[in-house]
Amino acid sequence: MIHSDWHIHSEYSYDAMLPLETLIARGRELGLRRFGVTDHANYNDEKFLGDLRASAENVKRAQADCPELILGVELTPIARPEFDYIAKTGTREGYVAPIQDTPYDIELAATKEELISLGVRYAIGAAHWRVDVADRANADNSLDNLIKEWYRQQMWLACDERVTILGHPWYNGRAVWYEDFSVIPHSMNMDIAAALKENGKYVECNVCMVCAGKASEKFHHQYAEFLRELFEMGIPITYGSDCHGKPTGEYRDRRGAAEKILAAAGFRDGDISELPEEILW
Repeated sequence: MIHSDWHIHSEYSYDAMLPLETLIARGRELGLRRFGVTDHANYNDEKFLGDLRASAENVKRAQADCPELILGVELTPIARPEFDYIAKTGTREGYVAPIQDTPYDIELAATKEELISLGVRYAIGAAHWRVDVADRANADNSLDNLIKEWYRQQMWLACDERVTILGHPWYNGRAVWYEDFSVIPHSMNMDIAAALKENGKYVECNVCMVCAGKASEKFHHQYAEFLRELFEMGIPITYGSDCHGKPTGEYRDRRGAAEKILAAAGFRDGDISELPEEILW
């Protein structure tokens, strides 16, 4: 059912340790038709953009002998005042978030033109944390507020020209709603779906959301049913292992476990998409 992996982090991501040569060898051994390296560009500072340039150079060297390797990037929403501060100073150090009554506007680490100049051919856009408040650790982190903020970010990402794939919808590092996916209002999911469809986006089936990580078995099945609903609305679904190579530096193949959950939701071979050339930049 799953033949390609579009969300993989190499050792050039700050939180990963997967060597590219290991990925290539393992990907070929597993018969993956294509595999995309999507190292993080969380902020527009030299640390993240420098890591992205190094990742791009590494992938470019490897592509001479591995055309099935594709360069992507994972972009995370940034509060616009912080983005502007970094653009002006070159660093996140010393940034103090302005106090305001409304959520901060959102930005991403690089323009589409800047990404293309590096050889990036597609982008995953994914919400990871709050960017609406000055101090997310001490903000009102009630369930309703968190859901509202994730919805805001995902709607924004679904409409941004740089985003090819909406990455792991409703991922939350604190596992706030990972017992029962039904706490997410269906109307929000339908709004996101409408935005994805209108803007020609793909949506990701991320392994941590369907068969791994902190979520319950109930959540896994509910989430697969959510993906199936989007698929039946005409929104293409890609697969992402979100592999970081930890703790052994190896690429873990979890497709079998993911396929079992997906099959229970009605997915069959041919339903999980790959990015065609006309979609790639």
